Amino acid sequence: MEKITNNVYMGNTFRGCNSSFVVTSAGVVVIDTPMVPAEAKQWRQEIEKHGEIKYVINGEPHNDHVAGNCWMGGTLVAQEGTRTVIRQNRKEDLEGQMKWMAPDAVPLPKEFHFRLPDITFSHNLTIYLGEHTFQLMHMPGHTPSEVAVYVPEEKVLFTSDNVIMGMPIMISAVPDAWLESLKKLQKLDVNKVIPGHGPAMDKSALQTMYDSVAYCTTELKTAVARGWSLQEVQEKVTFAEKWPLMPGDPMKSMRYECLAYMYGQLSKK
Repeated sequence: MEKITNNVYMGNTFRGCNSSFVVTSAGVVVIDTPMVPAEAKQWRQEIEKHGEIKYVINGEPHNDHVAGNCWMGGTLVAQEGTRTVIRQNRKEDLEGQMKWMAPDAVPLPKEFHFRLPDITFSHNLTIYLGEHTFQLMHMPGHTPSEVAVYVPEEKVLFTSDNVIMGMPIMISAVPDAWLESLKKLQKLDVNKVIPGHGPAMDKSALQTMYDSVAYCTTELKTAVARGWSLQEVQEKVTFAEKWPLMPGDPMKSMRYECLAYMYGQLSKK
């Protein structure tokens, strides 16, 4: 666990996304949850040393951000699109994902279930707890229902996977909206950015991610404009010149999936 400010803590060693929490005078707010049951349970114990969990916020609907919901307390909040996707998530798919990310977590405990948000919103929502303000902003990008959480009193921004280390994961992305979202986030008064994966960063991470998303989008749009087939795109547009693949890299198949998804989206235009 890393202490970001006097009241903000981040866990970035989970086999999945980062999970963070903010301690207020009236309780604790959790942002995203660990996907591995044992890690989620241990994380809750750690959080409760600082106070009662009042709210849990899901920044997006992917399993590595929401599978730990059922192990947390409090009121669960998400963008309405995230609730829709969670309703469609299947335990079998999560276990398949676990087999290569956390094989010791399979099979999942019998008591596991996909917990649905108690409160949803469309565009923006503000939560006031103790002396802290939590501004939840719909920022489509990595997913259509991506949410950023800004805590002005701490000058900390939680981005989920709209900001990550390395190559953008575009398996369900809306890239043009992603760029707009990153532009909006750059207008905030921020000292620390908590990404979906990787260490805490300063505000420059927002521009770095903007450049990465723009690079990938431009490369793919150029390939589509040339009339390349999906097979040609997957063979030629590897992004390896910017983000080299290591031998046996499990992300190789993810790149193929991202390219297939983006190719389908861009070919429609």
